[in-house]
Amino acid sequence: MRALLILSLVLTCSSLPAQDEGETRTWQGKWNNRKYGTTGPLKCVAKHDGEGNWDATFTGTFKGDPFEYKAKFQSKPGKGVTDLSGKAVIRGHDYEWAGAIKGNLLRGRYRSSVGYFGEFEMKEAAGRNPE
Repeated sequence: MRALLILSLVLTCSSLPAQDEGETRTWQGKWNNRKYGTTGPLKCVAKHDGEGNWDATFTGTFKGDPFEYKAKFQSKPGKGVTDLSGKAVIRGHDYEWAGAIKGNLLRGRYRSSVGYFGEFEMKEAAGRNPE
């Protein structure tokens, strides 16, 4: 009987998918730089590893110049919100940011080593796409 119960638990657990593992999400919206009063479009495509780590690519434009950069960030789920934090090097400058995913919104605030600071807000563009 005990062996049957253990076998049943093992089979049940092994058939459950890992939550968020391989999940890719896409958001689009705007960023703004409060130091210079500039703003522009921003897109983020991020893949979750199922353990709270994300690899992301951010693309957008700054004063008409396109940019793209990679960032790694961490997530911590809470009640109705997932808190985020990360670091990136953009055009040779260190950036730190913190934000949250709530529903289909991704919001954050950033600050750079050379005094750039601001925020971004993006809405999920394509929904959740498990790979």
